[in-house]
Amino acid sequence: MQSVIKLLADLLGLRLKDRIALEERLRHIRATAWIALLASGAFSLFNLLTEGMLVLGLVELAAVLLCLLPAVWLSHQPHRVAMAESLMLVAAVAILGGLIVFGGVAGTGVLWVFTAPFLAFFLAGQRRGWWYSLGFIAATASYLLWVAPRLPFAYAYSGEFSAHFVLALCFYTLTAAAFNQLRTRFEEQLQQRVEQKTADSKALLEQMQYLATHDALTGLPNKVRLQDILQDEMLAASEGTQGLVICNLHLERFFELCNVLGSVGADRLVRHIAEHLALLAAGHGTLARTGRDEFVIVYRLSHTALAPKVLQQFIDERQFSVREQGYTLYIEFTLGLAIFPDHADTPQLLLDKAEQAMLQARKGGQQWTLYDAEQEQLFVRHHLLFGKLREALVKQHLQVHYQPQIDLLTGRVLGAEALTRWNDPDSGPIPPAVFIPVAEESGLIRQLTNWVVDECMRDCASWRAQGLDLTVSINLSALNLLDPALLGVLQAGLARTGLQACHVNLEITESCFMASPERAMEVIGRMHDCGFQLSIDDFGSGYSSLTYMKNLPIDELKIDQSFVRRLLQSPGDQAIVASTIELAHNLQLSVVAEGIEDTATADWLRTRGCDIGQGYCFARPAPAEALLAMALRLGTGRELVA
Repeated sequence: MQSVIKLLADLLGLRLKDRIALEERLRHIRATAWIALLASGAFSLFNLLTEGMLVLGLVELAAVLLCLLPAVWLSHQPHRVAMAESLMLVAAVAILGGLIVFGGVAGTGVLWVFTAPFLAFFLAGQRRGWWYSLGFIAATASYLLWVAPRLPFAYAYSGEFSAHFVLALCFYTLTAAAFNQLRTRFEEQLQQRVEQKTADSKALLEQMQYLATHDALTGLPNKVRLQDILQDEMLAASEGTQGLVICNLHLERFFELCNVLGSVGADRLVRHIAEHLALLAAGHGTLARTGRDEFVIVYRLSHTALAPKVLQQFIDERQFSVREQGYTLYIEFTLGLAIFPDHADTPQLLLDKAEQAMLQARKGGQQWTLYDAEQEQLFVRHHLLFGKLREALVKQHLQVHYQPQIDLLTGRVLGAEALTRWNDPDSGPIPPAVFIPVAEESGLIRQLTNWVVDECMRDCASWRAQGLDLTVSINLSALNLLDPALLGVLQAGLARTGLQACHVNLEITESCFMASPERAMEVIGRMHDCGFQLSIDDFGSGYSSLTYMKNLPIDELKIDQSFVRRLLQSPGDQAIVASTIELAHNLQLSVVAEGIEDTATADWLRTRGCDIGQGYCFARPAPAEALLAMALRLGTGRELVA
């Protein structure tokens, strides 16, 4: 029973919501009006030219001119859609009524009457269509049964025909209603889907717009939104007497914390941090998240200068702890500060200055740094050297100079330390203390070391081929010792030049043991097993000398030049140097003193048993040709002393 009731309710249009869009209704009227206009115009012309059909032709022509043409015009005006529908229905009643009354040609015109319910439902909708259709059926039945027999000019229908015609019209009405119900239901569902998709698209657009300006995890403004916020803050500050400080905070050890907590725990940690920082910014400015491990606080100042107590508050409150997954995690930030209007007058530039200060603080191992233009220039120059150094290696702008190492007892040349020199075509000479760190940070240290090894071994092999008993000393950095390809590079150099490993002295600083002492010990042991001579460079300047020296397979100690340059004026340096020489000899090691600048210092070292001297007293670093000339003049090799 419920199914029947539901079916009848649908058929009668009681549950339809008439949600067809206005534009869709206008298209219906427009299409129907044009079809009716063309068909009715053609039939009116036909009937006007047919004998006995003049009145019917005039009725059709009047419907065309008075109803259909205006309906076409009104169908292009949304606010007059109801009037257009009414005119279409009036035209249909007039034309179909005329066909019923006058019969058309041989009574065939009445067959067009079956289009009436389809037009009614199509134009008026399911509910109103029933009223129009039932009214039309009632009028047609009344006319055929009672009115037509009394009109002498009306077309004569038999009683049987009239009864069957009315029944057929009822059947067509039911068919039209069912068809229109399906069409209307489909259009309503389509309209619902369009509206739902439109709503979903709008919500998605709003979400995308939000995510374009906010951090998805914390809901804080991101870099894009921060630009607008900072622009407004700068405008407000410039109109008053206030200032702004941009604080760029870099979360330290973030990746390590993520590995400990996992992705879910790391997300919770970031939210905890954001909540803590939001308290610092509350009432004073805006907090934004500009990167995975970076936040920015735009902090309003009561004056245009940064008050010391405000800065101290930033520093004191930058460290805090949170509990996550049972761990107490200590959170630390490195801060970079830039002030408006002192450091920049545009949002992006001010943010760049704060980031620059943060990077400078991290590079210098500081907790915080206020932007400094001079430091920025040094920082930028340092990073620009990355590309210039790569280009210098490709275009061979680098050279190897050699500083001779002299036997203090005989005065002969025993070997030379290789020192890399860079004379840039644009900037001039660039010291090794500047470009070596650049090579290490940029990853070019391997390429640079490979080039130095190749140059030094080729030069040393050339010297020895000329009968000169010389060795070459090559400096290695901590990153070199961590490079698994280092030993292969050294052995390949020996193979190319025919040089023996014992003629190559590898100088290692004490800092090489700080990052990974076990790895360094392993590599040094392998190099010793290959026959290379090993030397501890800058001995005495580190903290771990004695710890590692007793276990290292080394052949030589080089006393750092900081103890040698003022040796004669400093009793403390004399005590350290004398003790180092005695210690090295007790361990069966040779001793090299760097930084000898006068003969008096050389004499003092010789009398204390120092084996080898190196410094400006003997020669400055120079190209291989200068060393060759000096070795030919002074002689080479070490004499055996009985």
